[in-house]
Amino acid sequence: MTTDTITIPENVTDFRRESLTIAIGLGADQALVDKLAKAMRLSRKDTIVLPAGRYESLSRGKGWARCGRGDSAQWGERETGGYRVGVGSWLVFSSDGFHRESRTEWVVKHIQVGNQTWTLAD
Repeated sequence: MTTDTITIPENVTDFRRESLTIAIGLGADQALVDKLAKAMRLSRKDTIVLPAGRYESLSRGKGWARCGRGDSAQWGERETGGYRVGVGSWLVFSSDGFHRESRTEWVVKHIQVGNQTWTLAD
């Protein structure tokens, strides 16, 4: 799909297409549109929801999202389907309560789109 001289990739979800169209309306150039299209997760807010770990939905499962270590660690806010987090390097952990564990690392950053602050996670 082409909007003036900016091209939106064809293989994006409807939500992503809508977000890219909004970004173009806010003055995004082709490089920014490409960056937004390639991001693993995109939020048009200053926070983003990272997906929950693969084992925490099991009967004895548990999980968390953490940025940093020790006393200075920040913890993600539990939400349906994951954890609401801000900018930083996040670790999402889950366990089935026995011996299986999963760890996923995310880098969350803000990006300026026009006069708005959006959030990307890769």
